[in-house]
Amino acid sequence: MDLIFEQALPVLETLEQAGYEAYFVGGAVRDYLLKRDVNDVDIATSAFPSEVKQLFRKTYDTGIQHGTVTVRQEGELYEVTTFRTEGKYVDFRRPSEVHFVRSLEEDLLRRDFTMNAIAMDKTGKLHDPFLGETAIWRREIKAVGEAKHRFREDALRIMRAVRFLSQLEFTLEEKTRQALNEEVDLLAHTAVERIRVEWVKLVQGKGRIKAFELITEIGMERYLPGLLGQKAALERLAHFRFSEIPSEDLVWLSLVLARQPDSVRAFLRAWKLSNQQVKRTEQAYTWIQTGKPWTKYSLYQAGAEGIRLVEAGKALIGEANDVGSILVSYEALPIHASSEIVIDGRFLMAFYEKAGGPWLRELLTEIEEKIVLGELPNEEEAIRRWLLDD
Repeated sequence: MDLIFEQALPVLETLEQAGYEAYFVGGAVRDYLLKRDVNDVDIATSAFPSEVKQLFRKTYDTGIQHGTVTVRQEGELYEVTTFRTEGKYVDFRRPSEVHFVRSLEEDLLRRDFTMNAIAMDKTGKLHDPFLGETAIWRREIKAVGEAKHRFREDALRIMRAVRFLSQLEFTLEEKTRQALNEEVDLLAHTAVERIRVEWVKLVQGKGRIKAFELITEIGMERYLPGLLGQKAALERLAHFRFSEIPSEDLVWLSLVLARQPDSVRAFLRAWKLSNQQVKRTEQAYTWIQTGKPWTKYSLYQAGAEGIRLVEAGKALIGEANDVGSILVSYEALPIHASSEIVIDGRFLMAFYEKAGGPWLRELLTEIEEKIVLGELPNEEEAIRRWLLDD
């Protein structure tokens, strides 16, 4: 058993010693069986939330209405969720109500895919009523129970299925695939923010070519912002060759490079990205589109991370450069941020005995550029002499 499970064993043991059942569940068990890295564990128990809270000194009500209590144990946080069943789904996302139960099998029945409906006890023994381990060995994504029902409960599961297709390089079990094709229109009810999370993981997966083929085959692109009628762009994106798992920044830059929208900003905002993410992606795309070689000042403006992003984007479209030598040039710059300049606006206002205004920003920018270009030493006396001579 991996160390991350062993560290959580005291939580299971505390619950069991009090007379309750407790298991590791979900993606952690799946990834353990696949010998993938497990970053965190989830615990399911027959103890109700109030009972869990009585057993541990430090708990937090992170999702208590749905049965989840976060437990602090040896400095680590663990989500402990009560076995539950769910009422009718009214918005293709949330159940109208949840019912806490004492049965593990009833809890596993509500989960999306059989590979995610496996529980593991403290000894490593699996509790697998829906043959999820078999699906894993077959490398197959199969819905728990009736696939249509699972997708109608939470339409995001349609997107998750395609994401797993890419991320795990699995195939879709035939009935699950058929249901996905028939219920794809349910994605219209899914928030963009939730789709966005799955999209990033999908593009980061090694099996994205098959995932994108499925997306265009069933018309899923109709429910992806700005991608209606963009099958050619998706095909370009599918065949981009990433040198490693792409960062989230590169995921969005690669999409823009494939899609080439008239307004990058409007396109990315439709995906509900943060202003910072939009700005970084737009700047990198603009640098690539201009086709101009790096200058000292553009290196300074981009920064190390921006340079890496731009060059990774160029590599996708066959314009790879020696990133190492470019970064050496960047590191050789006199400064790497305006905060490193030895003078500031207060110095200039005192020097000219003048209140601030547009002139101040313009002058600070001019000084900054001259220092970056090596035309003015970053020394107070040198800057003072330059101001006197200017």
